[in-house]
Amino acid sequence: TNLINNFSSFINVFSTVGASYQIAFITTDDPLFVNGAIVSDASLDPIGDIDTIISSIGIRGSPDEKGIQSAYESLQVGGNAGIGSTFLREDARFVLIFISDEPDHSFIVDHNDLINHLYTVKSSSHLIAPHAVSGDYPSGCSGAEFGDGYYDVVGAFFGSFLSICSTDWGVQLDALARDSIASNIFTLSDPAIEESIDVYIDGILVADWTFEESTNSVIINTAVAI
Repeated sequence: TNLINNFSSFINVFSTVGASYQIAFITTDDPLFVNGAIVSDASLDPIGDIDTIISSIGIRGSPDEKGIQSAYESLQVGGNAGIGSTFLREDARFVLIFISDEPDHSFIVDHNDLINHLYTVKSSSHLIAPHAVSGDYPSGCSGAEFGDGYYDVVGAFFGSFLSICSTDWGVQLDALARDSIASNIFTLSDPAIEESIDVYIDGILVADWTFEESTNSVIINTAVAI
């Protein structure tokens, strides 16, 4: 209910900056996209489409949630979000958001398997952004256990780990959207020589950056809102 009532806060951030996006949902029981649907910036009513998807998920399912396993399977070759799928776009940042009120119970794979696999789906780790809304570290919160496993995946890529017990999901979803589009990797339009590069942010020369020759990109250590 909180997700449905506040998802407009998430989408509105993308709309405001004119970001191109694709959104799909899987569950902790199933790596396939719910309803087979992908909602994008080309959708006529993205909020309505997403409301329909979330409502169809409901609150049933296995009591042992396996979000990491579902994500891992979805990202395999041939999976709905795997390499070669229409969902995983080569030039786009891949954002993975877990929502769970308990620790991960995956038994075929663990958080390290997912972390290692995520490194293979993009040309740079800077194009991967896992986040989670779950029980607080380290002991959970009222009505939710600590999101163990999800916490590890998020931490490996310096994502956002937010509380599922928060009373204001609008603020949380707004923050997740902004964290999803904030960028610290900027692909250059022409091949570059590192010694010839100067980096400015809002007209101010900055020194805390590196050049990634394999992707012809400048990587700034602090993410920049775009």
